[in-house]
Amino acid sequence: MKVLIICNRNFSKVIYRLPQQTKEIYSSKTIEKIANSLEKRGHYVEIADGNIEIIDRLKDFFSKGKGIVFNLSYGIQGDSRYVHIPSILEMLGIPYTGSSPEGHTLALDKVITKIILEHYGIQTPEFWVFSSPDEDMSNVKFPAIAKPRMGALSLGIQLVNDTCELKKVVEKILEEFHQDVIVEEFIKGREFSVGLLGNGNDLETFPVLEFDFGGDINAMQSTYLKKYKPVKKICPASISEEVAIRMREMSKKVFHILGLKDYARTDIRMDLGENMHLLEVNSQASLGETGSFIHAAKVTGRSFEEFINRILDVAIKRYPMLKEN
Repeated sequence: MKVLIICNRNFSKVIYRLPQQTKEIYSSKTIEKIANSLEKRGHYVEIADGNIEIIDRLKDFFSKGKGIVFNLSYGIQGDSRYVHIPSILEMLGIPYTGSSPEGHTLALDKVITKIILEHYGIQTPEFWVFSSPDEDMSNVKFPAIAKPRMGALSLGIQLVNDTCELKKVVEKILEEFHQDVIVEEFIKGREFSVGLLGNGNDLETFPVLEFDFGGDINAMQSTYLKKYKPVKKICPASISEEVAIRMREMSKKVFHILGLKDYARTDIRMDLGENMHLLEVNSQASLGETGSFIHAAKVTGRSFEEFINRILDVAIKRYPMLKEN
């Protein structure tokens, strides 16, 4: 199979630079490892940069025969950065891995995700949305978590304990990320993630992974911890099978409700009464080897190479055109 990996390397090749610059990017090492994994299974692989030149590159690559895009692009800028490459690919009729523009849009917007979850009876922390530090914050329950509405990688996330502190944090997030701030009730307890791979009835869940906070029910993931003091990952998590099944079933339900495709990851907080609170969904979970998604995937017994090719395989099954002679 001809495979074109699309990632982001040169962020300057746009017409105008917007304030909302993407902070997510794959390392060259990870991109090359993914490419090598595909080549070892006999696929012909090229790598392209998802910027202003991408349509010309796509025309050139696919003029030589059928193939598929392995999408590693988080976009360059703007609120809806995840959808840029999938939207172009859908317009051109090119097969690709990962979720559709609609799925990415719903999952990337934490507010919309939570509204949908509440509609379907899936428990999620109570939340409030602010576009100014001068808005009424009297209904917020403390302690609370403040973060950018469409952020990722725990960027900008902060625990706040009172209204005065919250106003300062909201102002800071608005200034730095140029988007609304979502504030959630903080759930004391333990934190987990569930990786998902597949589609429809073939959707599988990885063993539940727990972030080891050493028993501290007030601890949480942060950008600082991820970068400088990575939290130990326990997988499979030290929970009962009944609890694990509940987490996996909740994650599968959310995957289907949001219309996601091929792979994703959910983040879940479990309170002291073992009630599940779905925090958010990552429709384009990181395939970096140090991340929780790949960590849990390896626990299933797959090598990195096997896992990357499995993503490609489940995506190819969605496109009848790739099976035609």
